Amino acid sequence: MGRRGRNDHPRSRDQPGGWVEIQKRNAAFEEYYKAQNIVPQAEWETFFDKCTQTLPVTFRITGTSHHDALQIRDTLVNEYVPFLKNITWEGEEVEPPTKLPWYPDGLAWQIRVGKTVIRKSRPFARFQRFLVVETDVGNISRQEAVSMIPPLLLDVQSHHAVIDLCAAPGSKTAQLIEAVHAVADPTGIVVANDSDHKRSHMLIHQVKRLNSPNLVVTNHDAQLFPRIRIADEGESYLRYDRVLCDVPCSGDGTMRKNINVWRDWSIHNGLSLHQTQINILNRGLHLLKPGGKLVYSTCSLNPIENEAVVAQAVRMWRGKVRVVDCTELLPGLIRRKGMTGWKVMGKDKQWKDAAKDGIPASCFAQGDEVELGVENCMRIYPHDQDTGAFFITLFEKVAEAADAAPAGPLKRKAKVDDVLEQNGSDKRAKPESDGSELEPIHSEPDPQPLAPKKRERLPRDANEEPFKFLPADHPTIENCWKFYSIADDFPRTSLLVRNATGEPVRTIYYVHPRLHPVISLNDTKVKFIHAGIKLFAYQKTLEGICPWRVQSEGMAVLYRHIARKAGDSVRVVRCGLDTLETLCHVTFPKFNELKDKQFLNQLLALTEGCVFLEVDGGEGDKPIVFPMWRGRGSVNLMLPKQDTAELLLRVFKIENVPGNGNKKELTTPVESTDAPAETESEAPPTAEQTETDVAESVETA
Repeated sequence: MGRRGRNDHPRSRDQPGGWVEIQKRNAAFEEYYKAQNIVPQAEWETFFDKCTQTLPVTFRITGTSHHDALQIRDTLVNEYVPFLKNITWEGEEVEPPTKLPWYPDGLAWQIRVGKTVIRKSRPFARFQRFLVVETDVGNISRQEAVSMIPPLLLDVQSHHAVIDLCAAPGSKTAQLIEAVHAVADPTGIVVANDSDHKRSHMLIHQVKRLNSPNLVVTNHDAQLFPRIRIADEGESYLRYDRVLCDVPCSGDGTMRKNINVWRDWSIHNGLSLHQTQINILNRGLHLLKPGGKLVYSTCSLNPIENEAVVAQAVRMWRGKVRVVDCTELLPGLIRRKGMTGWKVMGKDKQWKDAAKDGIPASCFAQGDEVELGVENCMRIYPHDQDTGAFFITLFEKVAEAADAAPAGPLKRKAKVDDVLEQNGSDKRAKPESDGSELEPIHSEPDPQPLAPKKRERLPRDANEEPFKFLPADHPTIENCWKFYSIADDFPRTSLLVRNATGEPVRTIYYVHPRLHPVISLNDTKVKFIHAGIKLFAYQKTLEGICPWRVQSEGMAVLYRHIARKAGDSVRVVRCGLDTLETLCHVTFPKFNELKDKQFLNQLLALTEGCVFLEVDGGEGDKPIVFPMWRGRGSVNLMLPKQDTAELLLRVFKIENVPGNGNKKELTTPVESTDAPAETESEAPPTAEQTETDVAESVETA
């Protein structure tokens, strides 16, 4: 988070012998981009100086509830930012956090403060505590500012079908999910794909915190992403309203956060990825509906990876796609026009005038770039608004390409593994091809059966089991529906399990009904990695009554469908903020210890098991709903410790909670004074056992 000047040289341990200083200079980099004239010569020194400075920290306030995001923003603005103004440190004024002026609703912020100030300045230390707590529960996500732009340009609506073809690590996918969930009950879906099997599981950790039943994660080469059937008969395949192609690239625009760029930069990187980038963009355009929008983006400065790819795609589609002028979009964002002329350097470091030495003709400017609309591309430079470098293009598909023919000969697909590994790019997508076969650049590949792969080491909680939908009249579903008084309008056919038997054993998941045919009709052709939210988990100590506990992931979905007809025994109890604070602090308070007698009477009217706890959210706000355990003689709020700490901080303004929000434990896990102590295996769920899997901290690197 601290800022370095040009003469501060970070260290790397990649070299034999231990730590070495990395000089933030690269003669080949400077020569290449000076010759390309990516900025006017008078700006070069300012541009290059900013490239060598450490990138400020930026973050977004996130979540599938826009209302909750605005509440957290208001907390930040009203209770933290005012105390971070007019602070001096070692004789210099410290800049407070600032909003990114072009991000909607003030939900993105930038910090230019060194680590020492944050640690030793009390106001900033308090602010850091707020960031840590909100990040732990997924309400704040650290994300580079320029990385936030592509999803915003897509203008995703709540009914759209959206695909992110190169999704890992997942920050842009999270924005797409949030856009779909801009309304309470969205009908849109998001397909998040990544070609790297291990990284597709890492992607899940980034997006899982959003608890979206409208999301599915797949693992395919983006160049050959298969068509997804959505009907049993006919040629009915899923077409997307929005497509994001944030493609693998050389990543030299990340030089401010990825210092290895200075050591490893080579012209070979961009040349090697050029054809792969064309293939991914072309595939994305095939998957797009007529009238739909697609964003192509890279974190590279190189026109070979940027304008050359865009120009070739427009040529190939012969008037059926256009590059959209984004000048009026995102007011406050400083951007430069796309380049309409550039030079090409070969691997021998010599400038080339024509396609030779294995360099495709599509790498070269051909004089038609203005006519093709390449000027409408967007270039983001570090010195314009203290960011990284980025390239973004917004396409609109005018018509289908049924009569379009390939422009030019068949192209050989590129290998990308070595280039991306050596440059440390965030986009390490790995085509499943070995690079030896030829593919038409304008082909519509047919889905192929999944081939077995060499097993990789995956995260410990990765689930590789198949998706099996449950019959709507399954006895387990009937039991849960009766016990929790769930209304008949809930889509029961969208419940599934993750095991080969297809029987509910441990967890029952829910996916949006629109995803049912996507999964059930394509399970042999598409490699699905993740879908659905946890709705119920089995609690073996509850034999004789409904043994399925409601999970916090599915709480909001189920709560909307609770039947509240007269005579129904609804498992909903209500309390005020005082009782909620007690439940946050104390694990399993006994019934006779509860001061709120109205709350106690509601509990006594219900049988043992999970209940919905409603807490008044204040005037004009909807109730806040939590999962709660009603035991034989006590009660417990079923929240992970991170959520408890966040609740105490945001709602009750209680900071520095001991044990990161751990509740006070009872000395003996006893449900009532007249019941015997229970063994560990038979005890009701504690605050740390309320989910089948303990909530993971969100990666924010």
